[in-house]
Amino acid sequence: MEKRKPIITKYKFALPMILLSGMFFFILALKMDQYAGPDESMRYLVVQWIVDHNALPIGFEDEIINPRWGFSYAFTPYLPSMIGAIFAKIASFFTSEPMVLLSACRMVNVFAGMATLFAAFRVGDKMFENKKSVYLLVSIVAFLPQFVFLCGYLNNDVMTLMSGFMILDAVLDGMKDKWNMKNMTYLAFGVGICALTYYFGYGWILFAVVCFIATCRKQESDKKEFWKKFGIIALMVFVICGWYFIRNLIIYDGDLLGYKSQRLCTEMYIQENGTFTIYNPGRMSMHLRDMLHYGRWIETTTESFIGLFGGMIICLDGKFYDLYITASIVAVGLFLMFRYKTRTKLKTPFLLMLVFEIVFPIVLSIYNSYTRDFQPQGRYVIALLPAFAVIAAMGVDELSKAVKEKYERFGEWIPALSAIGLFLLFAVIFYTVMLPTLTFIVLPGADKVTFYYVR
Repeated sequence: MEKRKPIITKYKFALPMILLSGMFFFILALKMDQYAGPDESMRYLVVQWIVDHNALPIGFEDEIINPRWGFSYAFTPYLPSMIGAIFAKIASFFTSEPMVLLSACRMVNVFAGMATLFAAFRVGDKMFENKKSVYLLVSIVAFLPQFVFLCGYLNNDVMTLMSGFMILDAVLDGMKDKWNMKNMTYLAFGVGICALTYYFGYGWILFAVVCFIATCRKQESDKKEFWKKFGIIALMVFVICGWYFIRNLIIYDGDLLGYKSQRLCTEMYIQENGTFTIYNPGRMSMHLRDMLHYGRWIETTTESFIGLFGGMIICLDGKFYDLYITASIVAVGLFLMFRYKTRTKLKTPFLLMLVFEIVFPIVLSIYNSYTRDFQPQGRYVIALLPAFAVIAAMGVDELSKAVKEKYERFGEWIPALSAIGLFLLFAVIFYTVMLPTLTFIVLPGADKVTFYYVR
């Protein structure tokens, strides 16, 4: 097995890029208004309960139930809140200032965001020969405004995204170097973390299972060795996350994920405290097509995947959305155009699994909005970002190779120029939109440019 150089050594801009992004995350975590992050107040109630009681809550606790929705976030997996509570507990030894404790809690996503970018570098290193294409892949993630926004407040989405990159990285490692204890442990941690975050990212668990079985069975002629490795991974996953689901089975009468108990909590709350309305298109007999089109599900989800802030009310100027959408279509179009060249690195079965990872959260989010609660939010489909970033970066990488045949130096720099373009675009958005609206920090000139509007 060929020994690889550490990512930080091999890519001299990797550490500065991760630290720069971490600075953006940290500024938001420190200065963002406490009501700017969707559902953060509900998740923070769970954190406060853990800090006060030094134990994990049961979802039916009155202190953590949100009166608007009639349930709490303690029913379903909430690993980021558990880790955030550790940060908040440590901070509570020094101060009782609410905003300081909230900022301390948010650090879990600051570090998870930086870890996501590190894993993205590892994925890119395995996918591309041109280092500049690796920077492009990471830039697609690092400089997506919505990703930066998510890294600034408490939510499950960032850690879900991090686990997706970990699983993809581990699978690529297993395919290239064969499955060994190191990458098997890495895969198990990715799966375990994913299981303890958000079900919108559970497609990556299926990705891990399918890819491991498909690759390991080819590598191992001895079936006993294959099942041994499969068993080791399953055991490690169980150790990492099994305790939580066993706890759910016990305290919620067999409800593994906690969603049935969450709905029961809502029904009980309605009976005791009166009724409140949840917009449910399916129950209102609205056609699915009408929800997607006239209900602006597609448009709102797309916009909030790119960047929609502060409780889904602070929008970018429409030209920004058009620019991101056009760039995405061009990148994916280039991938399709050069598919005949990418087959050696991205074989059809593996590509189909990546496409599945893009489709899975979208379909699940549509189903959730139509049958349960109309919530067209890009953060629910953010788990598709690793698969999309690989496909988009590979499309630009192939264009770079094609141009390089005629214009060598220019062709080689196409991915780097694209990455720089993404950074400059994000810098404008961060400076003129995110800082003044989310943190009330207005820097010179930012207040004179209207690059956003409020719904």
